[in-house]
Amino acid sequence: MAGKVPRWRLLILFILGTGLHHVFYAQGTNLGTPPIRNFSKKEYRGGTQNWDVAQDERRMLYWANNDGLLRYDGTSWQCFPVPNRTIVRSVAIHRNGRIYTGAQSEIGYFEPGSNGRLTYQSLLLLLPEDQRNFEDVWDIIFFGDDVFFRTNKLVFQYTGERLHIHQPGGDLHALFATSSALILQQSLHELLEFKGSSFTIHRRMEDLGSPITGVFPWAGDTTLMTTLKHGIFFLTAHGHYGAWTTPYDTWIKEKRIYSSTLLPGSFIALGTSLDGLIVMDQHRRIYRHLYKKHGLQNNNILNCFADQSGNLWLGLDNGIDMIVFDSRYHFVFPDEDLHATGYAASLQEGKLYLGVSNGTYVAPWQTYYPPMQEPLFVKAGQSDGQVWSLNLAGGRLLMGHHEGAFELVGDAARRIGQQNGVWTFVPLQDDYLMAGTYEGLALYKKTPQGWTYDGMIRGLDESCRILVRDADGAVWVSHPYRGLYHVRWTPFSKFDPEITYYNHTHGLPSHLNNYVFRIAGKAVFGTERGVYHFDPQQKRFVPDPDFNLIFGKEHRIKYMKEDPQGNIWYATDEEAGRLRVKDFGVKKEVQKQVFPELHGRLAGGFEFIYPIDPHNVIIGTEEGFIHLNPAVPYRQDTTLHLILTNVTAFGKTDSVLFGGYPASSATGDQVPVLASGMNHLNFTYSATDFKDPTLLRYRTRLAGLEDEWSSWTTESRRSITNLNPGKYTFEVQAAVKHGIESEIVRFAFRIKPPWYTSGTAILLYSLSVMGLFAGFVMRQRHRFESEKAQLTETHQQKEAEQSRMVEASRAALTEIQNEKLEVEIKYKNQELALTTMHLVQKAEILLGIKDGLLQLQEKSKNPEIKKDLQQLLNLLNFDVKLDEDWAQFAFHFDQVHVDFLKHLREAFPQLSTNDCKLCAYLRMNLSTKDIAPLLNISVRGVEGSRYRLRKKLGLPNDANLTDFILNLTPSGDA
Repeated sequence: MAGKVPRWRLLILFILGTGLHHVFYAQGTNLGTPPIRNFSKKEYRGGTQNWDVAQDERRMLYWANNDGLLRYDGTSWQCFPVPNRTIVRSVAIHRNGRIYTGAQSEIGYFEPGSNGRLTYQSLLLLLPEDQRNFEDVWDIIFFGDDVFFRTNKLVFQYTGERLHIHQPGGDLHALFATSSALILQQSLHELLEFKGSSFTIHRRMEDLGSPITGVFPWAGDTTLMTTLKHGIFFLTAHGHYGAWTTPYDTWIKEKRIYSSTLLPGSFIALGTSLDGLIVMDQHRRIYRHLYKKHGLQNNNILNCFADQSGNLWLGLDNGIDMIVFDSRYHFVFPDEDLHATGYAASLQEGKLYLGVSNGTYVAPWQTYYPPMQEPLFVKAGQSDGQVWSLNLAGGRLLMGHHEGAFELVGDAARRIGQQNGVWTFVPLQDDYLMAGTYEGLALYKKTPQGWTYDGMIRGLDESCRILVRDADGAVWVSHPYRGLYHVRWTPFSKFDPEITYYNHTHGLPSHLNNYVFRIAGKAVFGTERGVYHFDPQQKRFVPDPDFNLIFGKEHRIKYMKEDPQGNIWYATDEEAGRLRVKDFGVKKEVQKQVFPELHGRLAGGFEFIYPIDPHNVIIGTEEGFIHLNPAVPYRQDTTLHLILTNVTAFGKTDSVLFGGYPASSATGDQVPVLASGMNHLNFTYSATDFKDPTLLRYRTRLAGLEDEWSSWTTESRRSITNLNPGKYTFEVQAAVKHGIESEIVRFAFRIKPPWYTSGTAILLYSLSVMGLFAGFVMRQRHRFESEKAQLTETHQQKEAEQSRMVEASRAALTEIQNEKLEVEIKYKNQELALTTMHLVQKAEILLGIKDGLLQLQEKSKNPEIKKDLQQLLNLLNFDVKLDEDWAQFAFHFDQVHVDFLKHLREAFPQLSTNDCKLCAYLRMNLSTKDIAPLLNISVRGVEGSRYRLRKKLGLPNDANLTDFILNLTPSGDA
């Protein structure tokens, strides 16, 4: 009969499944609930429903959401709507990196743009205009080199250049690919196969009767298919098919399988519409059943997806959940919804006892717990109230309780004595045990009926919560706020033992926070500054070198517990873990193994760890217990992927330099170049490790500015402001706390200098200065030549006039010639003095130019420009002779005016050089307007100088200064 699987094939599948199951479970158990992370609509900032999901090679997740395509990078969410703003129903990522999406009347793909930001490319233009209105696209499948999109009526085939439309007829319910074929479910019972260029009949499955909701490979060439209402079916490449039956088929069908996927270890995840998540193992047993009670946001699961790290993601009718399915720890809440703090645990006669703040709960201890059987734990009778400890003594299980001491037998508790407040118990001999109580130490004696109260021990009235028995039979009692007590008990003085008190005067670093533990049969002491042991010879506590070499002397050890294999479990303020002791005969090697997921979960001050065997450890937490399998590694893969998700530059405008994706057209040597004002940058980054983001740490460095890395921090962004021009490379690295590190991710960029400091600008500055200087020199030279020509012409005219006068009257020539010669000499000397003054002014201007060139030379960083400026300075040094020019002017002036300046300085020694200059110009009968440029001051400045000169000369208000200077005689009198 078609569709039946041969018995030999089923036998092989069963043996294969059983073998793999044994390898995977190896003494494990499905006790408890794995960690679940919830992402609400408010957190991912998208629509309510999430229909499909895909993951790229960098492990970022993409969700088909009511509002568009959601992207999750491990830290932040971002939504990318499609152009027509309709619901995105499907998403798939091609090997070339394109992210294909399907919506209502919209198909296309996202890919990175030139700056690494996702941009959308619609494929609608490849369709005829009358074919662009279609229903939701529910499936996207890659087959061969083509992409197929399925709606309820059509299938689109995208070849990279064209879109072909397939319309097989009837309702189309599912499109999926097996290892060898592309299959289309038509009208529920028909399976069509794509061959050549069309879909043809593959086989008819009468038992289907329901849409296929999930397809995944199984053993060999077998494919499993889940349906909405009719359970699970198998299909082989050889044409065999049929129902994949389980003992729970009726129950599963009622829940309606809306989606499914295959998990690591060959587990099958079934997302139902009515009752949350069902996980089955290869024995076709229900391994887990998780719904809202266990932490899901709701029970309607639209999509199941196993990511590359083994995490199970659920797209919900309202929200997104992630289950760390391969987690080595699971949460156990024996009191179900109450989540009371866990304080104690014990395994006795095949039963697991868990003590919490509201009683003791009991469950059978086994490797497999059927999730259908709830509740798993039942409360032990008469155990209501605070439980402090569970201890085995003389083959009996004793419970330390707020209301006293109890013996647990099966599911019931029997009170021992009437004392209230018992912390814990320590066996002394076969027939005696000591109990630490709220008010001291109590003694219990064993009788044929069990343990009975024998009386209180005298000499110690403190609360005795922590006590252990040392190798010599003595008992150490720890009080975290008092110190330590050493109790040497004997049956001959059983109520009056020898008790010795110890505190910081006996070698302890403090009398506070001292805890005692029993390790390898001996008492060791955890203190505020490392681990100590007691030296009976010195009667003092001394640091333990072996433990302190591992833990350090600066850490407070709060808990230590030895397991049956000799390993030591511990807890400090910073971490929790175990010391794995490997015995090599001659020596022992100790390896420290930190369990970072336990940090911050243990009940502070009441830490409790109960190792059952190498695969099962029960740990008390602030909310219930954790079941830990230390044999399972924290991460199945050892690769931590770090993504630089965004780089933005800020200035007068904002600019996204990098949007998180390497552009396909980018080359390795392309470096963004920023304007000088764009020197404020913001970097965001994330590691795609979804198991426990609280354990992720990041460090950064900006090469070109910083030599050292920053300290490790949980911050996933960094802002850098006021960067100077130059080349930089931003570097970031991620790490899991106490675990692996990622590769370093780098982003290089360059900031240009301001335009006014560029080499071109400096060259323009130099050329401008040289041009101004050349123009000034040419102007001065032209002016000098003009004045010289004018003087020459005047001189020639006077000589001609003189010759005519000599010829006209030789009789009066001698007298007239002498007078005219005197006037002419005075006039020439005045002109000479005037010319000298012009030279003085020129020298002052050249000096100012020299100072400006010196400043340009200091600011310039271009050696060629500096050299040119130095040549100009050397040329100017020949003309800057201010003091010599004035002395020359004064010398010629005194020749003309009969030592006027010499006598003026002698008569009025209080006059300054500028005063003498003003007197000389007044003596030459120059106007205020003519004097102003000579003194390089304004006209009003000249008036002020005249006023000050009058004061220094002592002239009355009605006296004329010019007349006074003109009439001034060598004696100084006017």
